[in-house]
Amino acid sequence: MVIYVTESGSDRTELVEALKDEGVSFKESSRQTVRESSTAGWRMVEVQANLQEVIPVPPEYTQGDVDARAWRLPSGRMIISDMEGNLEQITPAPPPYGR
Repeated sequence: MVIYVTESGSDRTELVEALKDEGVSFKESSRQTVRESSTAGWRMVEVQANLQEVIPVPPEYTQGDVDARAWRLPSGRMIISDMEGNLEQITPAPPPYGR
């Protein structure tokens, strides 16, 4: 898995905390890439981890015609990104069986 998050953003904090909580080893590397909007730019960090990709992505985690990628965490939660590798969401834990 390779996910791109903003260097000082809440998306980075959320991803790193989820990986640590799940006991998944990961590597972060700064990118020289700066993504810009009309008035600001953000430095990106690449986060790499060895996680199983989920193919196909369950339809409840895709938005219309937008393609997505997903990786399963040990707890069953999933990390969802767009096709460019930008973090979209980290899903909640699935309900226990029988409920």
